[in-house]
Amino acid sequence: MNIKYINKIALVLMAMMAFSCDDDGFLDQKPETFLTVDNVFTSGVQVDQLVLTMYQQDRALHGYVDNNQGRVMYGQGTDVLTVPTFRKNTNFSDYNSTITPNAGRLNNIYADLYQMISRANLAISLAEQESLTFESEEVRRYVLAQAKFFRAKAHGQAAELFGRVAIVDEPTTTVRFDYEQAERSEIYQFAINDLESILDDLPETTTESGRVVKGAAQHYLSEFYLGLGIETGDNTAYDQAIKYASDVIDGGVYSLMTDRFGSRAGEAGKNVYWDLFRLNNQNYADGNTESIWTYIFDYEAYKAGDEGARLALPYYMSPVWRAIPGVQGEDEYTGGRGVAYLRPTDLTETVIWEPSISDGDMRGEESNIRRTVYYNNPSYEGGSLVGQVVPQDELDAANVGLADGAYYPIYEKFTTDQFEGLDDGERRQNIWRDDYVIRLPETILLRAEAKLRKGDAAGAADDINIIRNRAQCNIEATAAMVDIDFILDERARELFGEESRWNTLLRMGGNVASDRIRRYAKYDYQVNSLTFDFNTFPIPQTVIDRNKDVVWEQNDGWKNR
Repeated sequence: MNIKYINKIALVLMAMMAFSCDDDGFLDQKPETFLTVDNVFTSGVQVDQLVLTMYQQDRALHGYVDNNQGRVMYGQGTDVLTVPTFRKNTNFSDYNSTITPNAGRLNNIYADLYQMISRANLAISLAEQESLTFESEEVRRYVLAQAKFFRAKAHGQAAELFGRVAIVDEPTTTVRFDYEQAERSEIYQFAINDLESILDDLPETTTESGRVVKGAAQHYLSEFYLGLGIETGDNTAYDQAIKYASDVIDGGVYSLMTDRFGSRAGEAGKNVYWDLFRLNNQNYADGNTESIWTYIFDYEAYKAGDEGARLALPYYMSPVWRAIPGVQGEDEYTGGRGVAYLRPTDLTETVIWEPSISDGDMRGEESNIRRTVYYNNPSYEGGSLVGQVVPQDELDAANVGLADGAYYPIYEKFTTDQFEGLDDGERRQNIWRDDYVIRLPETILLRAEAKLRKGDAAGAADDINIIRNRAQCNIEATAAMVDIDFILDERARELFGEESRWNTLLRMGGNVASDRIRRYAKYDYQVNSLTFDFNTFPIPQTVIDRNKDVVWEQNDGWKNR
């Protein structure tokens, strides 16, 4: 079944089988039709449609920047992303108001994860029923494997973000107020067990882009074993993290793209990192051998009614260059209709690109981060300035005029100069390229981190240099250079806007998240409100209140806030 299109019955199933945190219970079921599990699910095809809703929900949480929780998952409020001051009311970085146990965005993220778990549990129970007919036993096993994959991913990421929460391993058919709080390490182990149980039932590759493959499960096994090792201090967990990452890195399926590729490979002045983010270049089936898993954003699916099938990065992540006198806005040159809901911090705009650490690095070149602004408006000064560089003092003046922060470089990975849908009335604010969930460099950096935590800094440096060498960086990492901060900086260079930065920072434990945010937050209100340390989000207060039959403890740092 094509993952680009969500069948109408699948949308009915989403409404019918969604479990949400409401006033009646922790995971209360809210049936909205007369349909029941017994009379809806009569074939394996319908169970697969239920699995498709998990792909859609995962994309909505992690890849859909249009909603508040989507912007949080891109890294808003971390060391890599903030908001301009004129959009301060949309921020997620004030620890007196927007990041608290009562934050609606956190409640939505939590609810999305557990809705996915609920759907996964239902799909698992259905796929295990012998009375339901599948096309073949192999298809049944793959449907079951995908459902377990999403159950594992949601549990593991709930542990990363919220710490001590619940393990839910069966369908919920009655209202419950007695969910037990599990240790973070127990949740990681549950997710690991699910993922290890499905490895033989996931394909190495697939022609249906967007579907889960074995490498994706191995990647999350590495990530969750890392989390387990951090929680327990057990080096054998790091050994397993290294093993599963190596299965992906050295298994013969994946390799970094080192040569220009795709339909625009012949364009001068670009490089392979630029190619990675051009239309139709994201999937393994398209010849991209470092692509492990992608979210599908498809123009035809969008026109057919899938609102979530558009990637609105040009709108939310691009600067407001049109406010600069002499620069004509909302065109291909300015990256489309940028409105600057999100902007890089100083870390991702300048610090990690200092020549002392990134000399020659293609990822920071002008082709990938456009810092130089040229006049392009033929009606400005009679057109005499077109093609000339806008002086820095004019850029600074425009930035002040925009209340600070709306002018910044254009990151080419978030936009295009070939917008689709213009003949249909679309504005230059969405793109329809697929979006990476996992690229091989992230798996390499997981292995580097595991090696570092085991005491093998030289091995960690070797892994990091695999990525830096592809980027043609003139400075190689050494064992003496590599620490957790160096790995986080390298993740920012390679994966800015791709990784779920909050998951990364919080998984690392200790004071990593709060220390990095204090160091690189761009605005004083964020630093001034962060008066405590934390390594999880707060558990939403509504979740604690509704689970009235079992008392839950709020996470450290968040009590009485």
